[in-house]
Amino acid sequence: MASTQWLTTEDLARHYRRGTHTVKAVDGVNIVIERGEFVAVVGASGSGKSTLLNLLAGLDTPTCGRIVVDNTALSTFNRRELATYRARTVGMVFQSFNLIGHHTALGNVEMALYFTETPRSKRRQLAMAMLERVGLSDRTDHRPADLSGGEQQRVALARALVKRPEVILADEPTGNLDQQNTEQIAHLLQRLNAEDNLTVIMVTHDADLARKCAHRTIRMHYGRLIKPNSADGGEAAS
Repeated sequence: MASTQWLTTEDLARHYRRGTHTVKAVDGVNIVIERGEFVAVVGASGSGKSTLLNLLAGLDTPTCGRIVVDNTALSTFNRRELATYRARTVGMVFQSFNLIGHHTALGNVEMALYFTETPRSKRRQLAMAMLERVGLSDRTDHRPADLSGGEQQRVALARALVKRPEVILADEPTGNLDQQNTEQIAHLLQRLNAEDNLTVIMVTHDADLARKCAHRTIRMHYGRLIKPNSADGGEAAS
């Protein structure tokens, strides 16, 4: 049977200098993620979760170690190839939505297709279809200020999905939402993962949410992985 292994990190590290100190935001992380998995990365603020996600997205460069996606190391990509990787392979969703205020919901989703060589005649059609899929067909001409937090996050998710990425990297996607909207976004991510075999890597501080949504949970503490049954500060996993 062919391997479904899609993403791996090998001794991945990202260290920063802060004055005379070295901050080990990510410190020797080894993970394997299968194609179509829903993985939650859980940890307190400052544990390195978002830094790990930025490394996987190619938005940051490792201090050492490497990231291999679909048998290709990101370190072999030049700047243009990394931009193509982000434009085509990766869809990102952020806690703060990051929508463009003067664009409508439809315009925000169309923006994701500007860098994928999608013909202009098809961009609106694809954006409309994706907004309908996330339940916002009646909000296409609304600007972000006229949408609820949950609706804004669904627009952001539609923007990430419209280019048909291979993976969604979600950084605290429910962090600014109430319980009802949190459950709606979580259910939507689960449905997309199941229906499209979409790989989802979600960063969250909410262990209960991770347990309900994900196939598997990775715990981080001070830049390192910790074993599933260990408390914070316990023995670190490699």
